[in-house]
Amino acid sequence: MNFDDFISGYKLTQLDEVRRVQTVGTDFSELLRKYEEKLNDPSLHHEDLTEVLTPSEINSFLQTTQQFGDHKYYFWKTGKILSTLLQSSYNQGYNHFNLETNNLSKISGIGHLIGKEENHLVLSVQGDVGNVGRRIQYSIFTINGVVEGGFGAHALNSTFIFNGPNRGDLGFGAEDCTFKTPIWDNIQKMKEIIQINRGNTLIYIDNGKEVKIDLG
Repeated sequence: MNFDDFISGYKLTQLDEVRRVQTVGTDFSELLRKYEEKLNDPSLHHEDLTEVLTPSEINSFLQTTQQFGDHKYYFWKTGKILSTLLQSSYNQGYNHFNLETNNLSKISGIGHLIGKEENHLVLSVQGDVGNVGRRIQYSIFTINGVVEGGFGAHALNSTFIFNGPNRGDLGFGAEDCTFKTPIWDNIQKMKEIIQINRGNTLIYIDNGKEVKIDLG
């Protein structure tokens, strides 16, 4: 989505807010400087990450982080920083994010994303991930790859779609969430983890048809 398309969806009364959005384009030098500093910072505070990126810029920035892939904190610090960038972008009106992780280490820590009931935050990942989706709210999170860790722990009012095999826990402590998958082994695992009395729904995608699974 280019900036003109973004503007066209807004009413004139909202243009002043849109004008305040300052994106970084393809120059990530300052953001990479901050990113490198945070790789060596044990804290999880990212208040100084004030950049607002478009969905495509966030994915482009993610690809530039490959140069730090050997860092011992790469997999989870990158996920935390991505979460901050995703939330900031959503808060300024962007949505429908797509991240490509096929050539990256197992990114973990993408979570704590807060959408709105009337406008869920939409995120898709093409590739494998580690532990992601923790404590997200009003979001739609799709994984087209292997889930190596937990997925959707303590999430609220969200939908999770995972089209690859799972090697961790899915939906532990989730509430009022929907979990969808075309892989029956994933269904069997989730039936053991997802709590019945918290308003959760489990759906098996059988050749394109959605079949609700009894959690009892």
